[in-house]
Amino acid sequence: MGEIMLTQNFLKSRTSTRDFKEEKLSNDLIEKLNKEMSDSALKHGEEDINFALLTNCEEVYQKLQGFAGYKGIMIKAPAYIALNTLNNKPETYVKAAYAMEELITKLNELSLGNCWITLSEVSEEIKKSALKYENGDVSILLAIGYPMDESLKEHKYYDRLANSDLVYLDNFNQAASDEDLEQRGLSSIFDYAKYAPSAYNSQPWRFLIEGDKLSIYIKDYAGTVNLIDAGIIMYYIDELGKTIASNSKWDINPVLDAKEYTFIASKNL
Repeated sequence: MGEIMLTQNFLKSRTSTRDFKEEKLSNDLIEKLNKEMSDSALKHGEEDINFALLTNCEEVYQKLQGFAGYKGIMIKAPAYIALNTLNNKPETYVKAAYAMEELITKLNELSLGNCWITLSEVSEEIKKSALKYENGDVSILLAIGYPMDESLKEHKYYDRLANSDLVYLDNFNQAASDEDLEQRGLSSIFDYAKYAPSAYNSQPWRFLIEGDKLSIYIKDYAGTVNLIDAGIIMYYIDELGKTIASNSKWDINPVLDAKEYTFIASKNL
């Protein structure tokens, strides 16, 4: 239960670090991170993703300034982690986001702050020049380092949708009440999973419970960014699901159609 409480507390206080100390990462820390990244790529599929730890921070910052980040505002950090998707299959982007969020948990244990950096407006030429890769596509970039402000900040509840707006039973016309979720032992999972980050805090995920099966959908699918949103929250559902001994794996098979609810993945509870 201690590990689950840590996940709950982390989610409620999970904020991006935008101001980093200039302190460089030690060689020992770099070695630990490289091992974590190597293990993660092996676990999630080296044919689909790989990581790179970039410590040439000034060059990365200068080349991406004005292009990467929200409205082109690049985050300056002592190091960056680039995640390369090696093919354009939708499930690869989901797995990549899951893997990166899993790695962020490790960063937190090492007292390292982080901030996701948007690359959607950056040309392939600039990305390859700044991030030094040849094949695939770096779809996720993370700024990392020691936070300037190390205080914990808890999210306000009002910035999250209610469970009944996110979770449905059997079909999307039947919202799940708190009592419905409580009876199934799922209440605390969604109480905390909703704190997972999403692009522009859009909270696009929707969940459908059918018997013992949980499926995740995206409402009004808007592209790759939503596949990343899905992968992030799927990781936290897995971590929080340990409260009910749920350890089944997701069957990731996105169906990218024009319907209001776009199917991403399902798992047994």
